[in-house]
Amino acid sequence: MSPALPPMELYEEVVADYRTAGLSLRAHPISFYRQQLQQLGVTPAQRLIELANDAPVIVAGIVILRQRPGTAKGITFVTLEDETGTVNLVVHQHMWDRYYRIARRAPAWIAHGHIQTAPGHYSTVIHVVVERLEALAEQLKELDVKPRDFR
Repeated sequence: MSPALPPMELYEEVVADYRTAGLSLRAHPISFYRQQLQQLGVTPAQRLIELANDAPVIVAGIVILRQRPGTAKGITFVTLEDETGTVNLVVHQHMWDRYYRIARRAPAWIAHGHIQTAPGHYSTVIHVVVERLEALAEQLKELDVKPRDFR
């Protein structure tokens, strides 16, 4: 008979889900940090629509996609995900170079920048033009999140 193991905490279950499946239906990892993020002035993805064009903003999330098309003149497009949705980032080459270690290695970011809005066919397109990057949290490294990188 196997020994009984103590039940896992919700955060541990989410980490285990991400390690095995790359996602979790239990909770989003960023949700565990929301209170601290609010204290830092971080805006959740779902609230970006409320901000004016060129408004300063801080966003945070897990890096789920990095894309640098050959036609983008050195711009990298990054998608962050928090528990409320996704955030599209525009990272110009000089910012990518300046924050290279974070940009390439951190699984989750806090991005400081400003809102850039443009009318789309069906809704407003919102991007955050990055002016500064920070690694979100050492704890999130254990998630072993693998962003999708495209050229």
